[in-house]
Amino acid sequence: MKRSFCLLCLATIVYGAVITDIEIRPKDSNTQLTFLSDAPLAPSIYTLKNPDRLVVEFTGVVWTLPGYTFPDINLGGINRISATTFTKRPDFLRVIVEMAGPYSYLTGIEGNNFVLTLLTGTTTPFEVWRASRAKTAPAVVEEAPPSPPVKRRVTPRRGLISLDLENADILTVLRALADYAGVNIVAGKDVKGNVTVRLHNVPWKKALEVILKATDLSYREDRDVIRVDYAKNLEKQDLDLPVASVVYRLQFADAKETEEQIRQILSSKGKVKTDVRSNSVVVTDVAPIQEKVKALIKKLDVEPQQVEIAVRVIDIDHSKTNELGIDWTLKGLETRILRGEITSNVAPSIVGFGRVNIGRVDALANLDANLRILESQGLTKTLANPRIVALNNREAKILGGKRFSVTVLDERGNPVTRFYEAGTKLEVTPTINSLEEITMHIKAEVSEVDEASVAAGKPIITTSEAETKVQVKNGGTVVLGGFISRKEEKTVKGIPILRSIPIIGALFRESVKTYKDRELLIFITPTIVKEVSG
Repeated sequence: MKRSFCLLCLATIVYGAVITDIEIRPKDSNTQLTFLSDAPLAPSIYTLKNPDRLVVEFTGVVWTLPGYTFPDINLGGINRISATTFTKRPDFLRVIVEMAGPYSYLTGIEGNNFVLTLLTGTTTPFEVWRASRAKTAPAVVEEAPPSPPVKRRVTPRRGLISLDLENADILTVLRALADYAGVNIVAGKDVKGNVTVRLHNVPWKKALEVILKATDLSYREDRDVIRVDYAKNLEKQDLDLPVASVVYRLQFADAKETEEQIRQILSSKGKVKTDVRSNSVVVTDVAPIQEKVKALIKKLDVEPQQVEIAVRVIDIDHSKTNELGIDWTLKGLETRILRGEITSNVAPSIVGFGRVNIGRVDALANLDANLRILESQGLTKTLANPRIVALNNREAKILGGKRFSVTVLDERGNPVTRFYEAGTKLEVTPTINSLEEITMHIKAEVSEVDEASVAAGKPIITTSEAETKVQVKNGGTVVLGGFISRKEEKTVKGIPILRSIPIIGALFRESVKTYKDRELLIFITPTIVKEVSG
């Protein structure tokens, strides 16, 4: 006895799970077959015909029952059960359940046990059958397991359910689901019919929804009861219920926006109003709809994520742009660029179309080093370096430049002060997806004012506008380029000392005009703001 116990412990350590018993019991007009184990089981299942059989295959298990073949069971639609082990794969076990008919079945996990429910529709009661107490036949041992058929293979996972239903009675299926999930399901008097469906490892609620949709049925959740019926019957029942008004005070979501979402799920008797002052919605409807509203608000009224947007605007010699290590192969999802001039008296005029250059920077440290070198050579200059925190899906505005005022006379000769902005203006709307990638809708405006025109009281502002939508990883950097302007530079050349002599110095010097292309680059780095716990 001691030796057997030691061998069992050794097998458990090697293979992981021990099947301690098999039970067959009646369950709500169906038959429940349970494999009891001391560790979680994850078998594969497939069906065979002529005769109708379910094949359940286990890997990494030990069979400790006194026998392998259990003939003449004949209970709840199960005729016999036989188990087979294999000398070349001692951890592999195949159990064949011979059935009285082609029954549909559900599978699930309860603790460490694997539960298989046959939808037999049997009403004849019987006592619980246990393999540990049953009459057995000699063991069946084979050298190696043959390859099983591929179709109808099922491997259940904990918390999920698998179904293989072929022309199964819908009422029988609903009873089996209610028993598995431990919920109360009440079917209407008109509910009838059959369903054929195969689902693999889905939550029981999803299985219920799929089955009801396949049979043109719907359901309502009334607290701890699920009512199943045709949609028109449920709607009629809902209209017979009394209405009540409930105030939902929102903490994060906008009440006006939430009102539009709620309106879509109200019944014909329902109403919704918004109290902007308290950021609340008042819903008047029947109880089942109020439950739906409560669930919807729970999803919508959540604290929004935030994105820190760091912006760096630099002015650089256009010929040195390629030295910054920018990858210009990135393409915008939607892109347009406009250029024109705005004066104090004239409306904006678009003088050309083009395409904004969009790039990304993978190594920010290298970029900073290159910028410092170029800045020390006078080839680049940082114009602005602002930061702002924006809510997810909310627009953030950033201005790197200046506001100035100009006083002019209107048509009646009265002085009027007008304000203008010049510099770099950004409007960025970040959207975070489930992979923590950030899509940014960017509107960029780069403007430059002619100082001489300001002094004359008629400012001329040259403006370039670009709009694009790009997607980057959290903490990635997007670069907007293509804002190129030509600058005039004057240099004086001549003979030292002599060129500085008044009057005659002009004979010894000359003024040379040169033109250089300057490019404005806008670096935008979005970073998701993480909550700091504790």
